[in-house]
Amino acid sequence: MSGTSPSSSKSTPPSRREVPPGELLALPQLSGEELSSLARLESACLSSDGGRLKLEWPALRNRRPGETSDFAYVVAGELIGFVGLYQWRSIALELCGMVHPSWRRRGVGSLLYEAAAAEIARRQPASALMVVERAFTSGRRFASARGGRLAHSEHRMRQSTEPERRPRLQVVRLRRAGRPDAAFVVDCLAAAFEEEPRVLDLGDGQAVDQVLEGTVVIEDPTRATKVGVVRVEREGGVASIYGFAVLPALQGRGYGRAALCALTRRLRRSGVGVVSLEVLSSNDGALHLYESCGFEVIGTEDYYSMPIG
Repeated sequence: MSGTSPSSSKSTPPSRREVPPGELLALPQLSGEELSSLARLESACLSSDGGRLKLEWPALRNRRPGETSDFAYVVAGELIGFVGLYQWRSIALELCGMVHPSWRRRGVGSLLYEAAAAEIARRQPASALMVVERAFTSGRRFASARGGRLAHSEHRMRQSTEPERRPRLQVVRLRRAGRPDAAFVVDCLAAAFEEEPRVLDLGDGQAVDQVLEGTVVIEDPTRATKVGVVRVEREGGVASIYGFAVLPALQGRGYGRAALCALTRRLRRSGVGVVSLEVLSSNDGALHLYESCGFEVIGTEDYYSMPIG
């Protein structure tokens, strides 16, 4: 493990209540070796706990220069704890972490959280959300003990069967978003998710590329009109769908169903075997839509709003 070390301790052997002697590292970017260590730590935690850790691997592999979003605790060269920050939009930030089952309840999680909280306070997002798999009782207790309150929950869904073909399905066209679509993508997401529109500097190429990465524009070809957007992340034979939005004024006309059916069929034709997405547990309309397109709930994650500063 490389990186800067905010704190370290190399004194007495670890006890049940003492933080094990090791190094707390702030990692601006993760090397290949560090990503491999992180994958081994994730595997150890999931073997013990089951469920899922929302680590967002594509983001971990492509951290933006100039920001530190990952913190690790290392003992004798072994990664035993980690927390990562993910800031999809300027107003909201998510964090997710883990500690090796053999090293828990020794203060490692608290050290990592404190380091992450300091970085969150520096950025000052409108909200910071800790993502906890609902099955992880200890994770929910950890969030609550640090002032977190449950903000919302999301179901993870996976497509088990291909959507049935409907003769009167709305016609849509899907195409990759380009630079001229950047403002529409931002405005559509803000309108659909009832958020304040993001201020996007169209002259900032890096910011625009981040908005457009993996994004598909949904169009009504009969009217030559943009009606929505969706973002796809693909890792080999697995694809994840995010930011699926149709303009509020055009919802209820079948555009969402048509786009989702067309998109998942296109992904499967290209070799994708698993398609997944996430939906607010309280969004009955979207949940029904996804179920009718062959998706089923496979787990639930709770999002705790954490104090900033």
